[in-house]
Amino acid sequence: PRSAMDAVGPGPIRGHGCGSSSGPSSGRPSPYPGGVRGRGRGRGRDGSRGGGRFDRAKNDYAQHFVDTGLRPANFIRDSDAGDRFHEYPKLKELASRKDERIAERATPPTSKRVDLRDFDLTSLGTKFDVILIDPPWDEYRRRKAAVGGLMEGEEMEVWSPQEIMDLRIDAVSETASFCFLWSGSGASLQWGRACLRKWGFRRCEDICWIKSNRASGRNTHYLPESVVTPTTEHCLMGIKGTVRRNFDGHLIHANVDTDVMLSEEPPFGSPEKPAELYSIIEHFCNGCRRLELFGGDHNVRRGWLTLGKEISASTHDATTWAAHFKGTVESYNTEGGGTSFLPNHLLGTTAEIEALRPKSPTQLREEASKKTLHEAREKDAR
Repeated sequence: PRSAMDAVGPGPIRGHGCGSSSGPSSGRPSPYPGGVRGRGRGRGRDGSRGGGRFDRAKNDYAQHFVDTGLRPANFIRDSDAGDRFHEYPKLKELASRKDERIAERATPPTSKRVDLRDFDLTSLGTKFDVILIDPPWDEYRRRKAAVGGLMEGEEMEVWSPQEIMDLRIDAVSETASFCFLWSGSGASLQWGRACLRKWGFRRCEDICWIKSNRASGRNTHYLPESVVTPTTEHCLMGIKGTVRRNFDGHLIHANVDTDVMLSEEPPFGSPEKPAELYSIIEHFCNGCRRLELFGGDHNVRRGWLTLGKEISASTHDATTWAAHFKGTVESYNTEGGGTSFLPNHLLGTTAEIEALRPKSPTQLREEASKKTLHEAREKDAR
């Protein structure tokens, strides 16, 4: 909802072009000695090249990072997920109603301690609508070692790209399903795209996690093939089957959240990811059979089946898990109003959610046409 550039940060102005500077006349402290740095290359007010000292102020976040080590992400407004929709009451109410529906339909927290190298995923009892994977890439080991998070003699599990590709994700994913694959920020991004293709998914989105360093001020260089400091990680999203946003509202609700997350970088090179991703996935995907691989105890949550070697307790039973999704669920009929019934592995929706969620102009016209046709048929029937 808000551009990352609409920020109050180290630069001298907000917004675009002209405005008050952070120099001596503005009343705001400047992060640069002596006020605004340098002169603009554009023309000054008199038409001459170069411009005056305050004719062209700039938000130079990159230079501020070089000078102070503070990342540009530290200065983005409303970055916290709880404050993001403060100026968008309709989206805020939509997210609240979606959360209520998700909590109402969520399965109990379910986990299973397994070694995924030799575990048969097809024995879990169902196929899945959503699969979240956070593999132990070699990039994570290099990062943890670079920040001093690895103790002498400590081993950290690393999977090769081929081992990750050999996971039987294709065998447990429903025909219309979504895969979210954490792929780091280096060479593992290319391997992540290859994994999605191997499992029968086509990449359709890249969810970006921007890491701030407000608390630590630390920056670590751990990618040998990169000349810049990595401050992001990417979660690749793949889709299997055909899902059309204008027609398949029972499967997806688009444009509820952004595709960017911003939070503080975990300390000591921890591979832990922001919990906000769960909300993004649950708001978008209306399937309730959700699977997470390579999880730990901190990942176990309602509505998900979590698998990993670091799980302390196994609560999964294939028969019980499958029983959660038998039968049908009552849902609002988006084609003509009233009530309809969907397979129980789908979330379902309500009239309030459908009225609030963003829709494309084409979808709005189609819904209006369907409603008119439905009313005409009811009138003829009477």
